[in-house]
Amino acid sequence: MSNSRYLKAQKFYEIPVFIAVILLIPVIIIEYRNSEFIEYANYANWGIWIVFLLEYTHLFFLSENKKEYILNHKLELFIVVVSIPFVPQGFESSRFLRFIRLPRLLRLFQLFRLAAVLAKFGTAIKTIFNSKGLRFIVYATIFLIIFFGFLFYVSEPEVETYGDGIWWALVTITTVGYGDITPYTTLGRIVASTLMILGIGFIATLTAAVSAYFLSNFGDKETTLEDVLDKLEKIDKELDELRESKNE
Repeated sequence: MSNSRYLKAQKFYEIPVFIAVILLIPVIIIEYRNSEFIEYANYANWGIWIVFLLEYTHLFFLSENKKEYILNHKLELFIVVVSIPFVPQGFESSRFLRFIRLPRLLRLFQLFRLAAVLAKFGTAIKTIFNSKGLRFIVYATIFLIIFFGFLFYVSEPEVETYGDGIWWALVTITTVGYGDITPYTTLGRIVASTLMILGIGFIATLTAAVSAYFLSNFGDKETTLEDVLDKLEKIDKELDELRESKNE
């Protein structure tokens, strides 16, 4: 079952199945509590089951060894067969039948490989900010957001809470600029201008560091600044040797 079409399809279904499993939790709660959204939950339930059915049948037909696929995917087959959303007439109010959907949550155990991907991403972020200089930039950026958020809160009468000041500082320093909170007083505009000028340098440094890491580790060529400096040093040595040979 290692053909390329099978592997591509398997990777394609990871996200839809994960979303389906997450959506199943509110669906079960709505069904159990007989909420006013029960009709929508029923539609969602069928949609979730169809996702599992499509995944199983599609991968089954793409697999090279059908018998091996069935033996290795007994849980998926059990979920598709047992958790069909159909409820026999007269049993609609039975809460026990609603918990037949619960075996689908077992798919979360198979989706732990997504957690491994997230862990890898966390390791990448830790590596990026391992430099002492970069850590200083991160701490300084956080300080700017907290400090200038407070200054903006104090200087602008329209800003009701300190949290709004923090939100404004975060939006401003990242150059997003939603415009929901704007400075009206002269003092507030001075605070905003100062944060804009200081923030550009810090955010640009962080963006450049993250971009350089991903380009060096996931790009076509894993070339870092140190590699470039080493090559330049080698070229410089070769030029010195050429000059010495000419002088001789």
